[in-house]
Amino acid sequence: MSTPPSTDDFSERPEPAPDRALPGEPSPPSSGPAGPTPPPPPGPAGPPPLPPAGSASDPWADPWGDERREPFAIVSLVTGLCGLALFGIGFGIVALVRIARRGGKGKGLAIGGIAASLTWGVAVAVVAVMVVSSLVSADRDEAGHIRGSSKVFIATLRVGDCFTGFNRNTSDRLVTALPCSRPHDGEIMAKTRLADGPYPGDGEVIVQATAACVRELRSLAKSRFANDLHIYSIQPDSFGWDRGDRGVTCAVRYTGPGRLTAPIAASVDPKAKTLGEFAVGDCFGKRADGTGSLPGRPCSGPHWTVVYWVQNLPAGAYPGQDAIENRADKLCNRRSARAFTPGREPEQIAWLYPRQVEWTAGVRQIACLGESLRAPLKGSGLRR
Repeated sequence: MSTPPSTDDFSERPEPAPDRALPGEPSPPSSGPAGPTPPPPPGPAGPPPLPPAGSASDPWADPWGDERREPFAIVSLVTGLCGLALFGIGFGIVALVRIARRGGKGKGLAIGGIAASLTWGVAVAVVAVMVVSSLVSADRDEAGHIRGSSKVFIATLRVGDCFTGFNRNTSDRLVTALPCSRPHDGEIMAKTRLADGPYPGDGEVIVQATAACVRELRSLAKSRFANDLHIYSIQPDSFGWDRGDRGVTCAVRYTGPGRLTAPIAASVDPKAKTLGEFAVGDCFGKRADGTGSLPGRPCSGPHWTVVYWVQNLPAGAYPGQDAIENRADKLCNRRSARAFTPGREPEQIAWLYPRQVEWTAGVRQIACLGESLRAPLKGSGLRR
């Protein structure tokens, strides 16, 4: 049996406000237009809004920004500043290409690296030009004479220039050019040209160049240093020949004791004669072994040697040293029997003949000599 609710429970229940409904009950219909909603009551302030991502005030922002710098641009700048020009230019080009394709920063760094590399390249080129210029041109005074000393290529020297540091293995390399008054062992004595035509080959061009120098320098046989002077030729190779080079530089090297301190020309006796210049009746001083020149003397005064016969051999291939010496032996012995006045015969007869290098240079003469060994001669002693 249920107990009816007490009336007291209903009397204590509050009446709802006209515009409000209790929870769980439908809202009553509005009786008119609603007024403005009052603002919420003030409360504690909330945290400030975060700045936009990536801004300067963002502590978590990427320091590189939205676009990273191209690492090859940085490498280009570093290598360019360090003088590694090829690497700087290469890395710079790669960086610019990557930036153009993918975007990113560093274009200025790449351009700077390339510019620094080019600056190094220009500097190196200037230094190289200065070095090469010094190797092809000796330091000279206003008259054209060498002053001081400098390293140069021997083929760039002029006739009359003196130098040191030359040998047959470095004939196309560097020597030290210096004034002829300073101790030296070499001199450029002549320059000539070979005949035009097809390249004759390495061996033949050397033969032709050597013969040309011997022909130009026959007067060296009249030098008091003749036995210690050696002729070298600097001639074009096939590469130079194909480009029209026919020039030959004739260098002379001194191999005697000490060093030379004057031009070789100062040691030449102008009165001496050499093979190819002798004439019947010429009188000379004593003949030194191994030399092809004789110091001239008047036949009316004391002398030791007289030329009693000369003969020029026909042109052609060199017959060989033995063959030409045998021919000179027979010729001079046969002629000596009829050359001198009876009782005026020399104590010894001798002969001079061309060696192969002289033959190639055009010397064909055999000279027959009468020599005194114990006392100087007076008069030529030849038959009239």
